Amino acid sequence: MNPPLGSMQDDPPASARQALADVWLDVRPALVRFLTARTGSSAAAEDLAQDVWLRVQGLTEEAAAEVRHPQAFLYRMAANLALDSSKAQRRAGARDLEWRRAHVAGEGGDADNAPSAEDAVWARLKLEKVAAAISQMPPKAAEAFRLHKMEGLSQSEVADRMGVSRSAVEKYIAASLKTLLLKVGWP
Repeated sequence: MNPPLGSMQDDPPASARQALADVWLDVRPALVRFLTARTGSSAAAEDLAQDVWLRVQGLTEEAAAEVRHPQAFLYRMAANLALDSSKAQRRAGARDLEWRRAHVAGEGGDADNAPSAEDAVWARLKLEKVAAAISQMPPKAAEAFRLHKMEGLSQSEVADRMGVSRSAVEKYIAASLKTLLLKVGWP
């Protein structure tokens, strides 16, 4: 059966923009792979491929008609969008880092070095257990432990301050550590 008379002649020629969109549809899977290799992220590649589509749809008919090599044009557009995206991410990262330095450093430290709330609670509970264990130690053992481990005095300095031998200080500290290990655990 023959097509109705005049139907082929009445079809308007495909527009240049539509022809470019058709090429995009054909090369889209390869374009996404190309962008995935460039960005390292399939999600980012999908977003960039969609941006290429939007740019193609935004072209005027005259601009689309000037494209001589549609596939190369689409790949160049994709590569440029990937590069722009990468630059934007670097700028955003640098801007965020500067903001953290300006706002967090002035408050006493870097946000990355701050313990999580869970870690802070755990440390507080552990410290309470240590304090309770030290309070139950014999007075001389507790004093030797406090001077050596908390105030940072050497064993000789602790011995001089307490008026005992260095050997006695070593025994007090060993007994203190044993008590802490049994009552508080490690670490």
